[in-house]
Amino acid sequence: MPRPYCRGCRLPLNACLCAAIRRQPCPLPVVVLQHPSEARNAKSTVPLLQLGLSGLRVEVAETMAPPLGNWWLLYPGGDAVDLDGGEPGPGVPIDGLIVLDGTWRKTRRLLYLNPWLPDLPRLSFSQAPASRYAIRKGPGGQALSTLESLAHVLHRLSCHFDPRPLYRLLDTRVALFQAHQPRRTGKDSLDQLHHQE
Repeated sequence: MPRPYCRGCRLPLNACLCAAIRRQPCPLPVVVLQHPSEARNAKSTVPLLQLGLSGLRVEVAETMAPPLGNWWLLYPGGDAVDLDGGEPGPGVPIDGLIVLDGTWRKTRRLLYLNPWLPDLPRLSFSQAPASRYAIRKGPGGQALSTLESLAHVLHRLSCHFDPRPLYRLLDTRVALFQAHQPRRTGKDSLDQLHHQE
């Protein structure tokens, strides 16, 4: 028998996040270009962003058409404007922000397959809070999730944007995920070791 799902957050009822959602508008247009393999990853934070931000657009694809206007790419690089370097913004109007979602290898593929992306002006940051996404780590354990990165950047671009509701939503998701993970006893670990041998 299939397990029941919440109609609001589309998660299993025992992992429902509806009580933790405080939806707020995106302070500027944002498009998340999500690699298709990441969309199938249960640990992706993009669904949390969709729950917490109204107006967010998600494109699940390897390619997309370039939007019109002065759009910026959230991605590190030598010519990227560091939002933590002093001024709260790049000093020029931003019509919208494009965020790549996937592993570093997959986001580099998105850059390669969309040759107009590297031509966009870039934003980055250097002083974001430490990652709280304990159920998934990037290389070296230091990388932020897409939710954490975007929450920090939107707060730097708009002083009226409050990132705390997104962080609380992420914390709730992590706590629920960890609560439903089977706990390994010493015997379980020993049995697993013997099985591998």
